[in-house]
Amino acid sequence: MATPSSIRQSRPLRAPRIQYAEDDTDSLDLSEFETRPQPPRRSRRQVQTYRESTDDDPNVQSDSSIEVQPQQGTRSRPRSQEATASSTSRKRKVRPVTKPAVANSFSAYKRQKTRSSTIPRKQETQVSIIIPPPPSGRIPPWQDLPYHVLVSVMKHAAYPLYGQVSQPTASLPWLQSMSTLCRSFHEASLAALLDNPPLFPAWRAHGLINLLKQDPKDLLTDYRAKIHYLEIEVKQLLYKKAGISLMDLVSRTPLLQGLRLYSNYDDMPTVLGAQATVQRRMNWSYPEEMFDHFDRENMFMSIFEWNGRFPNPKEALQTALSAHCRPAFSRLRGVSFLNMTLPEKTNDDDVAMAQSLFTGSLKDLHELKHLTVKNCGILDDVTTPMLPIGLEYLEVVQCSQLTSSALAQYLAVGGSTLRTMKLIGCQSLSLGFTAEFKTLCPRLQDFVVDMFFIDPTSYADREPLFLALLPDGPPTWPASLVNLSLENIRHKIADEAHEFLESLVESSDQLPRLKRINIKMILKMAGWRDRAQLRKDWLPKLQAVFLNTDKPLDHQEKSSKHSSQSSQRQSTRIASKGQSTAENTDDSDTGPAVAVQGRCDVVNLVISDQRPAQDQFREDDFLDDEPSDDEEWNGRDQQPRSSGYAW
Repeated sequence: MATPSSIRQSRPLRAPRIQYAEDDTDSLDLSEFETRPQPPRRSRRQVQTYRESTDDDPNVQSDSSIEVQPQQGTRSRPRSQEATASSTSRKRKVRPVTKPAVANSFSAYKRQKTRSSTIPRKQETQVSIIIPPPPSGRIPPWQDLPYHVLVSVMKHAAYPLYGQVSQPTASLPWLQSMSTLCRSFHEASLAALLDNPPLFPAWRAHGLINLLKQDPKDLLTDYRAKIHYLEIEVKQLLYKKAGISLMDLVSRTPLLQGLRLYSNYDDMPTVLGAQATVQRRMNWSYPEEMFDHFDRENMFMSIFEWNGRFPNPKEALQTALSAHCRPAFSRLRGVSFLNMTLPEKTNDDDVAMAQSLFTGSLKDLHELKHLTVKNCGILDDVTTPMLPIGLEYLEVVQCSQLTSSALAQYLAVGGSTLRTMKLIGCQSLSLGFTAEFKTLCPRLQDFVVDMFFIDPTSYADREPLFLALLPDGPPTWPASLVNLSLENIRHKIADEAHEFLESLVESSDQLPRLKRINIKMILKMAGWRDRAQLRKDWLPKLQAVFLNTDKPLDHQEKSSKHSSQSSQRQSTRIASKGQSTAENTDDSDTGPAVAVQGRCDVVNLVISDQRPAQDQFREDDFLDDEPSDDEEWNGRDQQPRSSGYAW
């Protein structure tokens, strides 16, 4: 380390130090590091540094003589000189100076900024999510909840364990961390994790099988009794040699109630549907010994999924028809059919046979309540009216042959028991059946429609295959409706959209349970002014009629006085809101006043002309990641042999 004498010899001569009356003679001699006095500038702003010395820094020495308090009645230094002297003295205390002193305060700030940037940053740590306590400030005794209630809470908080293409979510480590808090949390988290255990990738499945092979008497927990559902990826877990044996897993789950055998290709983006890798059929079929094991062990399935990939739709439907006649499937309450689409060159006899297999497999399921049909071209005008009666949940996804007339025929017979109906991506389905919707589905609570169409062919045609969205007139809405979600519905003209929204407003007094409205319309034959005017007219009207503007009640007020006052204020507020709505309606030319429902938490209306696509690109997708000071390319490269073109 350089000594002060060597520093003094290597430095140029400085002007003599200016002495001030407030200088402390006992302070450290800093004459050799003093800078030349600079006249103060009005245009230069003093740069302040907010770095503070701490006791944890071993290089910082505390010295009270460095800080000097100005005396009263004495002349003080100029600001620039005082800041320079104080910053120079502070740097002298931090580390020995081996370079010439800085010329001004800006250079000192620049050197300090450069040194601070060279300090290595700490490694980023994973930020844990902290759930805030309830408004009352009291934490509920979660550990004292009953076991079945706590298990339901854990399942709801951790769902789903896997995303698309079998990608694990953050729920797996979250359940593991929750299981270490207390004994009750350990039991509930373990039950939520093993109810439908994670099996992908293969090492998870092998670890679970090795655990189930152990004697339950030697373990603290009976893991076999906690498994109720299994979701197995066929290609990675059953088809490859490094996978597992299906019977080794099924034979050690005596309380199994549901089974799903799927492929990762089912969850891939549908734009890849035309590729051979996605449409490939695997030479794997449902084992007959598995169904024999179910009957032999008196196991009853409640949920099962049939996939047309194993190995083809015709054989999968034949297996389903024979399996549904077994005692193990006599209590089946939920069934799913996936990828039941025949090739284009299939003759009429094979099509009729497949249709009879599909309808015949559903006849013997007398307790069926939940039906899901996804990517099945076999659901058409022949098979739709023959769906089972007594369903409570019906979901149809990407079935291009489903029509409104065929669905209306089924709803006329089996729609009285439906509580949830989801129609997603059905290219030939219009909303013509909603003209008698109120009488066809009197108990319907959730109605979800999404007209985002997918064409797996190379043409990628996403236009609807129907002529009019409402061929039979405006819809009628069931009185039991709770959730209404209509996405990407196609209207050609604005008058049709006006008629559709008018039917919803006129039925406001008949929809006492409606809590959520989400409507997204696409108008292709209207200009942007017409769409803007439609949004301006109908969004405030829907919010005035359906949106709940009341503040939530304070549960801490439990006295009868407060409750009576709140009820009185609520009745007055509802009356005033109804009066104002009636006045606004009378002022306009929309017709007579309508009743204010005022119970919806969400009222959303989007009107655009955007053609829905699978990949939505925004401005950020086209921005470069180059530095902001990078110069624009002038058309020529720096290399002499370049042709001058960017590519």
